[in-house]
Amino acid sequence: MSDPQTHKHSLFGIQIDAITMDQAVARVRQWAGLPFSKCHYVVTPNVDHAVLLQEHEGLQAAYRQADLILADGHPLVWASRLVGRPLPERVPGSDLVPQTFAAAQQDQQPLRIFLLGAAPGVAQRAAANMAQQWPQLQTVGTYSPPLGFERNPEECEKILNLVAAAQPDLLVVGFGAPKQECWVHNHHTRLQAKVALCVGATIDFLAGEKKRAPRWMQRCGVEWLHRMLSEPRRLVKRYAKDAWVFPQLVWRQWFNRFPAPTR
Repeated sequence: MSDPQTHKHSLFGIQIDAITMDQAVARVRQWAGLPFSKCHYVVTPNVDHAVLLQEHEGLQAAYRQADLILADGHPLVWASRLVGRPLPERVPGSDLVPQTFAAAQQDQQPLRIFLLGAAPGVAQRAAANMAQQWPQLQTVGTYSPPLGFERNPEECEKILNLVAAAQPDLLVVGFGAPKQECWVHNHHTRLQAKVALCVGATIDFLAGEKKRAPRWMQRCGVEWLHRMLSEPRRLVKRYAKDAWVFPQLVWRQWFNRFPAPTR
């Protein structure tokens, strides 16, 4: 499988890969099919990530070293076109994972998956659903860390040992942002998984614990509204801040397209 050649666009302080879903799936499958050399990790920024990143040094560091940065969200794609740095399409993590699973059904060797995150029991239900839908997959591990695990060196060591024992091709990480990106970045040199995908609520979606927005809402770019109505206490304040800050980021980048006049 050839390595798809891509380029990056600098948007709101993020070097986003200008890449399609098919190219992203091909890249992940390529890394997963090679002998282990390092953990390649993938992040999927949306509007909230773009806002968080302006002041979060840990998230900035995680993004600087990510192997693949994919635009998860129509607003990022629309804004990229407005500022003259167009991204080809939205590549959400919640679609990247199942599309990678589906593509892997063609492979001779089963894709080895470790599900890390979500509430207790959720990853096991996700694994059962995956086995029914994609029989060529092999779930080699699941684990739901306790709250505050990221500040507990012993718990982090336990996770690293579990992953090392399982030797997965693909580590699906669902801690939520920015915890998942920062944790993977802090430990990626010791993570013995070929690829780590930082993909938020994807394990919940695979388990049927949470429902994706209807397709028409996804196509119209209002999946965020479905999520906010599903979890208003957690998300209303976040989305209100994003709605205030993100247009300012777009305006600043659009304005900076035009060089200052020289005298």
